[in-house]
Amino acid sequence: MFQGLKIALKQQKKLLVTFFFAIFLPSVSLSIFGIVALRNEKFRLEKQIENEQLQIANSVKAKIETKLNNFGDQLKNLSNYPSFRQKDYPVIKELLTELFEKDSLAGLVLILYRNEEPYFPLFQNVFAENVSIPVLVYDNYLQQQIKNAEEAEYIRNDYQRAVSIYNDAFLKSNNQTIKARILNHIARNFIKAGKFSEADDVYSKIINVYPNEITESGLPLELHAKLQKTECYSKLGNKASAISSDLTVFEDLLADRWNLKESQLKTYTTIVSERLTGFLSNNAGESTKNIFRFELLKKQYQYKIGQWQTIDNLKSYIVPELSNYLQTNSFSPSPFELSKRIGNEDYLISAVMIPLQNQQANTGILAIKLNNSYLQNNILDNAIKEIRPPGNTAFYITSISGDSILGNKNNTPDAITTTVLFDDNFPPWRSELTYIGTRRPGEISIFSSFYFWTIITLIIILVFGTALIARIVGREMEILKIKSDFVSSVSHEFKTPLTSMKALTERLEKGKVTQPAKMKQYISIISHDIDRLIRLVGNILNFSNIEEGTKVYKKEETDISIWLKEIINNYKKEGIESGISISANIEDNLPALYIDKDAMTQAIFNLLDNAVKFSRDDKIIGVTVEKNENSVIIKIKDKGIGIENDEKDKIFEKFYRGKSAVKYYIKGTGLGLALVKYTVEAHNGHIDVESEPGRSTVFTITLPVC
Repeated sequence: MFQGLKIALKQQKKLLVTFFFAIFLPSVSLSIFGIVALRNEKFRLEKQIENEQLQIANSVKAKIETKLNNFGDQLKNLSNYPSFRQKDYPVIKELLTELFEKDSLAGLVLILYRNEEPYFPLFQNVFAENVSIPVLVYDNYLQQQIKNAEEAEYIRNDYQRAVSIYNDAFLKSNNQTIKARILNHIARNFIKAGKFSEADDVYSKIINVYPNEITESGLPLELHAKLQKTECYSKLGNKASAISSDLTVFEDLLADRWNLKESQLKTYTTIVSERLTGFLSNNAGESTKNIFRFELLKKQYQYKIGQWQTIDNLKSYIVPELSNYLQTNSFSPSPFELSKRIGNEDYLISAVMIPLQNQQANTGILAIKLNNSYLQNNILDNAIKEIRPPGNTAFYITSISGDSILGNKNNTPDAITTTVLFDDNFPPWRSELTYIGTRRPGEISIFSSFYFWTIITLIIILVFGTALIARIVGREMEILKIKSDFVSSVSHEFKTPLTSMKALTERLEKGKVTQPAKMKQYISIISHDIDRLIRLVGNILNFSNIEEGTKVYKKEETDISIWLKEIINNYKKEGIESGISISANIEDNLPALYIDKDAMTQAIFNLLDNAVKFSRDDKIIGVTVEKNENSVIIKIKDKGIGIENDEKDKIFEKFYRGKSAVKYYIKGTGLGLALVKYTVEAHNGHIDVESEPGRSTVFTITLPVC
């Protein structure tokens, strides 16, 4: 094989050199150049996408930072109001309320003065934790009266007598606080006496006349009176008034109507909430409006509790840092930011120093915890909508801690992603823009690229050229093999009869054969071998003429019966010593055929030779001739090794030798059946084959009647 390949390549050397220098080398060079150009184009497109992503991220970042800077400027303007350095709390509250109404970015406000506790002006009244209880001075008469009333109430349980004494003390006193507290005692005794209607009237008077007084323990008397009124309504069976009263108290508690500490607020809201739950659950037909109102108040209460928790967090984590900033930094009019992760939330603080009148020093810090929800859902969303990122770009924002703020992260491997952080990590966000196009950037304009189509064209040329060269070389190798096999087969076909003829001739020449019968036998064998050689040479010459298109057929009208019988008899004579048995079954009255007797005789002899060669032990050949409408059918059957089904169409190809021939070392040129087919078809007939592998083969020639 390798020797054949070497010879084939050597014979096609000129073609290969031409192909290499004229096609292969230029194509490869241009392809490499095109690939480099495409890679550079891909890099340029990726860089362009990265720059576009960076521009988008920076635009969003700039819009948010502009908003935060504007908010900081508002704080700076507020801090310059005299009310802040003068600690004018009512005005401070009014200014901050205006800011909250104007800008939803503002969250919880914290003001921290030097050496003072922080306070939250919009969350509760100023210094609610430090409400003082006034010291009251009772004259001797009032002291005695109150003592007598308490003795009647607590020792003798004479509530009516206690009410009478309290009434007398009420009329004698000129102090508003004392009068309010005495009324509270009177109402208490009415409740103990079961006179709930009278107690309700007294509590109403306290609410209307003395709303700003406090109890002996420092609690707002108005709150106490309202809570007791609800109790009176409940005892009187007036559930609707009880519910309405408690709902109003709940609203007042949440609105910080009274200066309550956090613990007090939680205590009273719990009392009211539990009582309302009982009222509403025991009244199936209660107004839906009241139920909805109560649910809304409970949500407000949860928000209030959340605000308290936020205040606690600010006091624990933010205030120490602000205090340190206040102590270690000289006055600066510029706003500053602070962020800290507390629990599951990022606390974003925008702050500014409160200047003294000379603007050279500070007295405190005004800080506002930003509304994260508004920052994310409004400012951030609006910024992205204004930028309008292209559809092939995914915008994803997370906090530094990894929480998702906007969008769903794209996990496409090798996706083009640009990451941008905010200045000073405020807000502590990470912006990621990812290219999510259906095709990679290098593929976006690839089909419109000159280099792409150049490479494709060159590849096609290379593939086609390589396939053509491979085909030429392969064909050359095949021809070389066919030539080699043909020469080998023809040499064998010639050598065998020539060797036999030489041996027999030498014996005859030397006079070693004296018996006439033996001499006749030798001469018959020599004649048979000569006929074989003549047929072999005839096959080669005829096939050569057919291939060159110079074969001429001399057709004449022929009696098919006489012609075939003569062929069979001649073949029998040739094979008389070879154990060949030929039977003929020829119909009578066969029509004459218009044929070239020599060509057709050679075709029949080729079929008979094949039948003999491919028969192993039983060289039995049957020849049948019959008429079928306008044609004569000649069948030649053997009991040989047969032909495989997949080879039936190939055996008529020139130089083809079947698997069986190779397997059983049967020699031949591969021209016989090809010549038979050419000859039959030249007579407007056709040849077919039927075979049972290992048993028999039948060749059928159909020739038209002249």
